[in-house]
Amino acid sequence: MKTTYLFLALLFTTSLVAQERVSYKQPLDYSNTGEVILREVLHYPGKSKTELAELAEEWFARKFDGELIQYDLQAEERNKLIGRGFFSYPLYIVISESFAEVSYVLTISLKEEKIKVEMEEIFILGQTSLITIDDEFPQPKPAHEVISDEAMYKRNGKARKIKRKHKERILGYWYEVLDSVDGFLQTSQEEEEDW
Repeated sequence: MKTTYLFLALLFTTSLVAQERVSYKQPLDYSNTGEVILREVLHYPGKSKTELAELAEEWFARKFDGELIQYDLQAEERNKLIGRGFFSYPLYIVISESFAEVSYVLTISLKEEKIKVEMEEIFILGQTSLITIDDEFPQPKPAHEVISDEAMYKRNGKARKIKRKHKERILGYWYEVLDSVDGFLQTSQEEEEDW
């Protein structure tokens, strides 16, 4: 019986921590044009810009599976890696299930001992409200039209369920990407030292 209580307490605390990271209430950053942009700076003490570029390039090749990778070349140094990606997820609306797809541009900017990861140009293709006119041929919508605070909240202050689900899924994917990049760069750093 004590084991059951301990397990439930552990499950409850981990679920609280996990929910705090992906919350529809999380404020978003916006570009100069008003578009949603997700960004995070990750630090890697002791890593040169060249080492980080090689590791980030390898992560891009694995993550995007040979898709287009562009380099921003300035003075023959790699400063940026840019890739276009997409992901899909199910949306359970009332009693039906539909899918939404999100396309985005992922950029990794490189400096000595740190990288900046940005997800921008986020477009959502799928149902964004309970009543839609464009069910047959849905058009991609920019993220700021769907998950910004103005679009997501009703006049009474409550969040719209479908838009909240979109925001939670996008933020969940964003944190998976960050964990993947960080985990890869950390693991590769340890593997090189063991070699």
